[in-house]
Amino acid sequence: MVFLLVNPRRMHWKSPAMNTRCLWASLIVCASLVLPSVVAAATVQPSGFLQDYHRLNHVGGVPLEQVWIHPEFDVREYRSVYVAPVQIDPWAYRRHGESDREAARQIGAAFQATVEQRLRDAQIFPFVSSDPYFAAARHQALRLEVRITEVNSGHAGVRSFIGFGAGATEFQIEGKVIDQKTCRTLVEFADRRKHPGGALFVGREASDNAAYLMGIDAKMMLDGVVKLFIYLREEGPPHRQR
Repeated sequence: MVFLLVNPRRMHWKSPAMNTRCLWASLIVCASLVLPSVVAAATVQPSGFLQDYHRLNHVGGVPLEQVWIHPEFDVREYRSVYVAPVQIDPWAYRRHGESDREAARQIGAAFQATVEQRLRDAQIFPFVSSDPYFAAARHQALRLEVRITEVNSGHAGVRSFIGFGAGATEFQIEGKVIDQKTCRTLVEFADRRKHPGGALFVGREASDNAAYLMGIDAKMMLDGVVKLFIYLREEGPPHRQR
């Protein structure tokens, strides 16, 4: 936290309008200092979906909070990836019940469809599909599983009128990449984000819309998942990178 210290004797009050401008300027400066720490404060809360949370770590070049890659995994040896429907952990929407569940359902459906298209566009695999036909066990085939393990719409009124992280939305995903033939887990990842909203920065309407704010964070996570696959293609197996 940073405090701006002002000497009252050196302040010159010229007009109410100027005082208002100074106040808004101070708020903007404070927000620029506080907001990064609010967003960075979100850390993954294990849900039990992944096999081992202790082995997760940050991987340079992959914009996901926590990642683990099997040392011998070479994505270039695979020809297809099945993008499974995004799962929703029932515990994820415990705070606001059905409203958060519906938000998670909509975000999950969009997440699956967009990841599928983005992976096709990246041309990492000859075949990328969400068709259950590709879910069968087969050689040189991967399965991408993603689960939403936290969805919290926060408090719209607090976000709009107080801001600076108060009433922030929370969104977390956990995922894994599995060899379809051997059922061996080759990649695990997790990411958790808070969106502070704030009418001053995104507008009142957007700040009140929790699904919109969580969708922004989900889009950033989606980018991270796609870049993870690109990283795997370009860098190769971790044991060869040393």
